[in-house]
Parts: sequence; structure tokens; C-alpha cells
Amino acid sequence: MSKTARTLAAAGFILASALPALAQQQAETPSKERVQALIAQAMQQTGQTPAPTVAVPIVPAGPTVNLTEQEAVTRATEKNLTLISERITPQTWDYTMAATRAAYAFNLTSSLANNNANTPTSNIFEGGARTSSQQQSWSGGVSKQMWRGGGNYNLNWTNSRNQTSSSNSTCNPCFNAGLVGTFTQPLMRNFRIDATRAAILTNEISQQIADLNLSAQEVSILAQVRNAYWELSYARLAVEAAQRSLELSTKLVGDNRARVEIGTMAPIDVVQAQAEEANRRQQLVTAQATLRNNELALKRLIVSGTDDELWRATIVPVDLPTVTPQAVNLEAAVANALSQRIDLTTTKKNLDSTDIQLRSLENQTKAQLDFVGSLNLAGRAGTSIPLRDPITGLTVTPPGGGYLDALQSVGAFDSPTWNLRLQFAYPLGTSAQEANVSRQRLIKQQTEASLKATELTVATEVTSAALAIRNSFEAMEATKVSRELSEQRLEAAQAKFDQGMATNYEVVQAQRDLADARNTELRRLLDYQRALVDFQRVQITR
Repeated sequence: MSKTARTLAAAGFILASALPALAQQQAETPSKERVQALIAQAMQQTGQTPAPTVAVPIVPAGPTVNLTEQEAVTRATEKNLTLISERITPQTWDYTMAATRAAYAFNLTSSLANNNANTPTSNIFEGGARTSSQQQSWSGGVSKQMWRGGGNYNLNWTNSRNQTSSSNSTCNPCFNAGLVGTFTQPLMRNFRIDATRAAILTNEISQQIADLNLSAQEVSILAQVRNAYWELSYARLAVEAAQRSLELSTKLVGDNRARVEIGTMAPIDVVQAQAEEANRRQQLVTAQATLRNNELALKRLIVSGTDDELWRATIVPVDLPTVTPQAVNLEAAVANALSQRIDLTTTKKNLDSTDIQLRSLENQTKAQLDFVGSLNLAGRAGTSIPLRDPITGLTVTPPGGGYLDALQSVGAFDSPTWNLRLQFAYPLGTSAQEANVSRQRLIKQQTEASLKATELTVATEVTSAALAIRNSFEAMEATKVSRELSEQRLEAAQAKFDQGMATNYEVVQAQRDLADARNTELRRLLDYQRALVDFQRVQITR
């Protein structure tokens, strides 16, 4: 069912609902206002708006806001929804970096245990037919991976209390304390770089690239804002030009009618002028539609949503396009672009990332040679049990003490144990790492070639943008002369027409040529302004 059919059906339903009530009122004829109200209700139910019976001029909704180009750029910087969304991406890299750097954080460990054991003896040296022991132990330690050198260390503090039924124990209960430290230092592979450090360095570059991409997005959007601002300015000037053309056509229609009334002109000339007037009116309507569309395009770039106060306002651009020639230093612009172009900087960052990956892969082809050192400090104390030496027959009383005595023994280095060693490993034959290195070198060469190509592209784009400024300015100057000549031609045609030396067609044609010349001049003026904006943009981003 069509929308119109649904509207009529709804209206019929409402009228049918009202008939019983009307019948009870002796079939009174509904008033015109009542019928219009019912139709309006029916159209509202179908989502339509009743057409006004009288033409009402369109009044812009909301207040009128005068806006400069810089104010539009400032609003876009703060409120553009695309930029607000894109600014989140670099922030996500902060968490990625934090997760990768966590590999170099201190790692604390601890344990607490209680062990009870009852063991049948298997020889006479175990101190009884059946032994039982109770052990409580607790420990704590710290380990850390080191950035410089790629080494790592582990420091662990151990404690225990042992109580046993064995008659061979020298103390019961016994307290044991110890400090164990281990240090591993790579000497070849993983000394300068390893997988973790390569990932951190690569992530840092990726974060920098994300920041660069955000800057490029900002520059691109701000250039869009400037162009949209000048498009809106052009549209308003185009509406004014169309209005002036319509006024000329309307005046010609009035003059021709006056001449027809006094008998100096044929009625067909009035029809010709009216046709031109209708054409100019249509062009005015088109220019007004373009103005509304351009205003909407600018709003989309500078508002934070439909709840923004500027969304419901009418924007009036107050800055006028530049009509004077702008000095262009091409050599300085190219040099500036080669040092600041974001895509060129991004390519250089990608080259740095490729170099880091190459270094990491070359590291994997080296032999593994690690230095490992450890130190163990032990302390022991407890309630001493005198024992008889089976060889000498003498009674030996071990030193006693408590837990603090065991700790003191550790601090005094009474029982140190040192351990130093070198570990070596080397794969024989062609390995996968060597193949990966060769592939990465080719990727690096490819990136270097891409960098040179990007530099040439940057220089070409900047040069083209500079040429566009000169070409558009020359075109603007030419259209200005053409518009001035068209005005002179119209004045001459109008003067001849007033003297009866020219036809109505010549005046209409001169008016048409003037309107076209004005529109062309405005378009070339906009092209020149856009060329200036693009010249600034291509020095920073593509």
C-alpha cells in the first residue's frame, strides 16, 4: 500500500469513528476546521506533514552564527567526532607498551610449607627403627630480567625448622637459614638484543606511527574544514549572484510589459523575458539548495553531535576568499615537506622497525654463550645433641643456638658455596634463522627503495600544488576580466535596446552571459582558495 493510500485510509478511519457521534448530534455537518484537524491527525499517524494551504517562506531554524575560518578550524579541533575517535588509538598503545615492559618488572615469590613424615629405617645409621620428622619451611625471593645485557638474576631467602626422632641428628629442633643468589649473563646471543627488547622497541615505533597517523588525520580533516568553509562562502556568493541575475530578468520582464502596453513591443518578447526569468529563478533555487547542502557539510565537520547548539543554527561565513596573489617559495616548501611530511616520516619509522627486526633475527644466528654464577650462604642452629664419634670415641657437642643464630651464621659467611660456569651451544648447518635474516634484508632494501619513491612523490605533490596556485590565480584573473566585459556588454545591449537598436533576445543573451561569467568567476575564486589550502596540506600530509 502506498503512503498516500495509507494516509487516506487513516483519515477515513478517523472520520468513520466520528460518524456515530455526529449522528447522535442530528447529523450535523462537520466544520471545515474539524475536517482539517482530522486530516492532520491522520497524516501525523502515517508520519507525514500536512501541506500548508498558504505558501509560507522558509525561515532558517535556530539563531544565526557568524563564523570565521579560524573559528571553524578551532571547533573542528575540539569537537570533530572522527578526531575524538582517532585520538583513542594512540592511547591503546600505552597499555600495549606497559604489558610488554612488564617483563622487566620485579617478580616476588614466597612459599610456606608444613611437612610431617614417618619413615621406617633401612639401616643402622638412620637413628632408630622408625623415624618421624616434622618440618616447617618458609621462603621468599625476588627475580628480575635486566634490560642492559639481557641478563637475569634470582635471589631467594630460605628458612626451615626441623624436628625429628632420629638419634643421629646433631640438633633437635634444628633451624636452617640460607640465601641463594643466581646470575645469568648472555655473552653472545641475546646480549645486545633479544625478542622482548625487540618487541618493546618495535611497539615504541608503532606508537609513534599511531601518533603520526593521528596528526595526518587532523591535518586532513582541518583541510576539509577549510575547504568546506570556502564552499559555503562560495555558495552564499552564488546565491547573491543568482539573486542579482533574477532581479535583472524580472526588471526586463517589467520593462517589456510596459513597452507592450504602449505598443512599441510585441507580446512574444515578454514571453521570452518571462522564460529567462523562470530559468533564473530555477538557478536561484538550485543555488539555495547548494547553500543548504554546503552548510550541512560544514556542520558535520565542526559539531559534536545533533545536540550541539551550532547544529540548529544558520552559519554565515564572514571571511572573504583571497583575491590577491600569494607568494610561493617552492624550494622552501619542498624542503619543508621532505622534513615534515607525515607519510615520509612514517616510512622512515617503518625502516627503523625493519632494522630492529633484522637485528633480532641476526641475534638468533649467533652462538649461545652464557655465564652463570651462583652463591649459596647457609646457616644452621638449634638445640644441640651431644654425639659420640664412632672412630675416636669422643663426645662431640655441636654448637647450639636459635633461629637468630642461624641468621647470624648466614650474615657471617660461615658456609659459603660458589659456583661459576660457562654454557655454550651452537646449531650446525643452515638454520631457519639464517633464512629469516636473508628475507628480512630484502624487506629492508624494499623499504629503502620505498623511502626514495616517497620522497619523489612528496616533491611532485608539492610542486603540483604550487603550480595549481599559479594556474588557479591566472584563471581567476581571466574570469574577472570576462565578468567585467560581460557587464559592459550588458550595459551596451541594454542601452541599444532602450534606443530601439537591439532586440530583446540580445539583452536576454547578455544577461545570461553575465550570469555565467559571475558563476565562473566565483568558481575560479573558490578553486584558488582551495589551492592555497591544499598547498599547506601537502607539506604535512598527502
